[in-house]
This record gives sequence, structure tokens and C-alpha cells, in this order.
Amino acid sequence: MQDKKLQDTLERAQATATKAVKISLIACCVIIIFAALSLWVLLNRITATANLVIMQKEYEMSVENVEKHYNEK
Repeated sequence: MQDKKLQDTLERAQATATKAVKISLIACCVIIIFAALSLWVLLNRITATANLVIMQKEYEMSVENVEKHYNEK
């Protein structure tokens, strides 16, 4: 009788542990997905900032060229 009770308890403990491992694996996958999305957004922001800096330098150079041509006339 006690052996059966102990066996049932062990089986329930094993089932609970299995569910806990599955839940933790799912949570880890979700965290990895969110981390990847965060990294992707960060890289996009860095790229956008770099492109804005390049465009700003190009505009500054074109304004300087226009000023030079205007001052020459």
C-alpha cells in the first residue's frame, strides 16, 4: 500500500517536473525571440542614424558648393 502511494507520489512529482521544464523552455524561447527583436531594432536605429549623418554631410557639402558659386559671382 505504501509502495503504491510512494509510486503515485513519484509519478506526480515526475509529471510536475516535466511540465516545469517544458514551461521554462518555452519561456527561454520567448525571451530569445524578444532579445533578437530588440537587437534587430537596435541595429536598424544605428543604421538609420549612420545614414542620416551621411546625408547631413552631403547636404553640408552641397550648401558649401552653392555658397562658393554664389560668392564667385
